[in-house]
Amino acid sequence: MAKKSEQSLMQKLHEMLSTQVKVYYIVWKYAPHILPKKVDTFEELTAEYKGFTKGMDEAQCERWLAEESVQAAVKYLLKRMHAQKLVELYEIYFDKAKEDVQAFQAFSKFSEKFFEDDGEDELRAVLKEVKLDDAE
Repeated sequence: MAKKSEQSLMQKLHEMLSTQVKVYYIVWKYAPHILPKKVDTFEELTAEYKGFTKGMDEAQCERWLAEESVQAAVKYLLKRMHAQKLVELYEIYFDKAKEDVQAFQAFSKFSEKFFEDDGEDELRAVLKEVKLDDAE
Protein backbone atom coordinates (compact mmCIF):
# COMPACT_ATOMS: atom_id res chain seq x y z
CA MET A 1 0.00 0.00 0.00
CA ALA A 2 1.47 3.35 -1.04
CA LYS A 3 1.74 5.92 1.71
CA LYS A 4 -0.31 9.07 1.13
CA SER A 5 1.82 12.20 1.07
CA GLU A 6 1.26 14.69 3.86
CA GLN A 7 -1.28 17.43 3.31
CA SER A 8 0.00 20.94 3.13
CA LEU A 9 -0.74 23.15 6.08
CA MET A 10 -3.04 25.34 3.98
CA GLN A 11 -4.95 22.28 2.71
CA LYS A 12 -5.44 20.99 6.24
CA LEU A 13 -6.72 24.36 7.45
CA HIS A 14 -9.10 24.61 4.50
CA GLU A 15 -10.40 21.16 5.37
CA MET A 16 -11.04 22.37 8.94
CA LEU A 17 -12.82 25.60 7.95
CA SER A 18 -15.83 26.39 5.81
CA THR A 19 -14.26 29.13 3.69
CA GLN A 20 -10.89 29.90 2.19
CA VAL A 21 -11.03 33.51 3.45
CA LYS A 22 -11.03 32.25 7.05
CA VAL A 23 -7.91 30.25 6.25
CA TYR A 24 -6.21 33.27 4.72
CA TYR A 25 -7.20 35.46 7.64
CA ILE A 26 -5.89 33.20 10.41
CA VAL A 27 -2.71 32.41 8.50
CA TRP A 28 -2.14 36.15 7.92
CA LYS A 29 -2.79 36.82 11.62
CA TYR A 30 -0.70 34.00 13.14
CA ALA A 31 1.79 32.82 10.48
CA PRO A 32 1.96 35.31 7.61
CA HIS A 33 5.27 33.91 6.40
CA ILE A 34 3.51 30.82 5.00
CA LEU A 35 1.11 32.73 2.76
CA PRO A 36 1.96 32.27 -0.91
CA LYS A 37 2.28 36.04 -1.36
CA LYS A 38 3.62 38.51 1.22
CA VAL A 39 1.02 40.87 2.66
CA ASP A 40 1.50 43.24 5.57
CA THR A 41 -1.89 44.82 6.15
CA PHE A 42 -5.48 43.65 6.24
CA GLU A 43 -6.18 45.82 3.20
CA GLU A 44 -3.39 44.09 1.27
CA LEU A 45 -4.75 40.72 2.36
CA THR A 46 -8.26 41.45 1.08
CA ALA A 47 -6.90 42.88 -2.18
CA GLU A 48 -4.52 39.97 -2.81
CA TYR A 49 -6.73 36.99 -1.97
CA LYS A 50 -10.10 36.36 -3.58
CA GLY A 51 -13.14 35.66 -1.49
CA PHE A 52 -13.05 38.68 0.76
CA THR A 53 -16.17 40.69 -0.02
CA LYS A 54 -16.27 44.47 -0.26
CA GLY A 55 -18.05 44.94 3.07
CA MET A 56 -15.79 42.56 4.99
CA ASP A 57 -13.64 44.39 7.53
CA GLU A 58 -11.04 43.31 10.04
CA ALA A 59 -13.47 43.56 12.97
CA GLN A 60 -15.80 41.07 11.27
CA CYS A 61 -12.89 38.69 10.66
CA GLU A 62 -11.83 39.03 14.31
CA ARG A 63 -15.28 37.79 15.34
CA TRP A 64 -14.55 34.57 13.47
CA LEU A 65 -12.03 33.81 16.21
CA ALA A 66 -14.94 33.03 18.56
CA GLU A 67 -16.11 30.18 16.31
CA GLU A 68 -15.22 26.69 17.51
CA SER A 69 -13.99 25.54 14.09
CA VAL A 70 -11.78 28.63 13.72
CA GLN A 71 -10.37 28.12 17.22
CA ALA A 72 -9.54 24.49 16.35
CA ALA A 73 -7.81 25.62 13.15
CA VAL A 74 -5.84 28.33 14.98
CA LYS A 75 -4.76 25.80 17.60
CA TYR A 76 -3.65 23.38 14.88
CA LEU A 77 -1.72 26.15 13.11
CA LEU A 78 -0.02 27.30 16.32
CA LYS A 79 0.89 23.72 17.21
CA ARG A 80 2.57 23.26 13.83
CA MET A 81 4.41 26.58 14.19
CA HIS A 82 5.49 25.57 17.72
CA ALA A 83 7.01 22.34 16.38
CA GLN A 84 8.93 24.35 13.78
CA LYS A 85 10.25 26.69 16.50
CA LEU A 86 11.39 23.71 18.58
CA VAL A 87 13.47 22.48 15.66
CA GLU A 88 15.05 25.94 15.39
CA LEU A 89 15.81 25.91 19.13
CA TYR A 90 17.31 22.44 18.84
CA GLU A 91 19.73 23.72 16.20
CA ILE A 92 20.65 26.77 18.30
CA TYR A 93 21.28 24.65 21.41
CA PHE A 94 23.31 22.18 19.36
CA ASP A 95 25.63 24.91 18.03
CA LYS A 96 26.12 26.45 21.48
CA ALA A 97 26.70 23.05 23.10
CA LYS A 98 29.80 22.52 20.97
CA GLU A 99 31.65 25.25 22.87
CA ASP A 100 30.00 25.60 26.28
CA VAL A 101 29.52 23.00 29.02
CA GLN A 102 26.42 24.72 30.44
CA ALA A 103 24.92 24.96 26.97
CA PHE A 104 25.67 21.25 26.51
CA GLN A 105 23.75 20.46 29.69
CA ALA A 106 20.81 22.56 28.50
CA PHE A 107 21.03 20.87 25.10
CA SER A 108 20.96 17.44 26.73
CA LYS A 109 17.84 18.27 28.75
CA PHE A 110 16.16 19.87 25.76
CA SER A 111 17.00 16.84 23.59
CA GLU A 112 15.46 14.44 26.10
CA LYS A 113 12.16 16.33 25.97
CA PHE A 114 12.34 17.03 22.25
CA PHE A 115 12.86 13.37 21.34
CA GLU A 116 10.64 11.98 24.07
CA ASP A 117 8.53 9.07 22.87
CA ASP A 118 4.99 10.31 22.41
CA GLY A 119 3.68 6.76 22.47
CA GLU A 120 3.17 6.69 18.71
CA ASP A 121 5.22 3.70 17.64
CA GLU A 122 5.08 2.06 14.22
CA LEU A 123 2.62 -0.64 15.32
CA ARG A 124 0.13 1.92 16.59
CA ALA A 125 0.51 3.96 13.42
CA VAL A 126 -0.26 0.88 11.31
CA LEU A 127 -3.19 -0.11 13.51
CA LYS A 128 -4.72 3.33 13.09
CA GLU A 129 -5.02 2.62 9.37
CA VAL A 130 -6.68 -0.80 9.84
CA LYS A 131 -10.42 -0.83 9.26
CA LEU A 132 -12.17 -3.72 11.02
CA ASP A 133 -15.44 -5.16 9.71
CA ASP A 134 -18.13 -5.01 12.42
CA ALA A 135 -19.88 -8.03 10.90
CA GLU A 136 -17.54 -10.53 12.57
